[in-house]
Amino acid sequence: MAPALFGLQPSPNEDEFVFRLDDEERIRQARAILAGTETTEVHVQGRVVAETADHNPEWNFHLEPASITFFATADDDCDATGHYVATQLDSIGEEGFLPDKIWAPARSRITREIGA
Repeated sequence: MAPALFGLQPSPNEDEFVFRLDDEERIRQARAILAGTETTEVHVQGRVVAETADHNPEWNFHLEPASITFFATADDDCDATGHYVATQLDSIGEEGFLPDKIWAPARSRITREIGA
């Protein structure tokens, strides 16, 4: 299966964040979330990479594709808006902010599959 790109709204009223999945099972999970057949673990989390990616040029960071998973509830230390993460990249992993560089926006939702 080829990699797939998905749009994510990190929190209400935020710009779209694009993430890439390479793993077949996770691609199936993302599609199930979009189809409404997965209703529990519907939020996206992954390890922040502090650089722009070709698939996500509007943001100054992206998620490492191999680290992306889905969850039902987030740890408060991993929850932040996308814009806050973008302005605090130098602080990630310090003082309880996004431990292990894992970003898990608790109100995130997948909005679409790109290029499907």
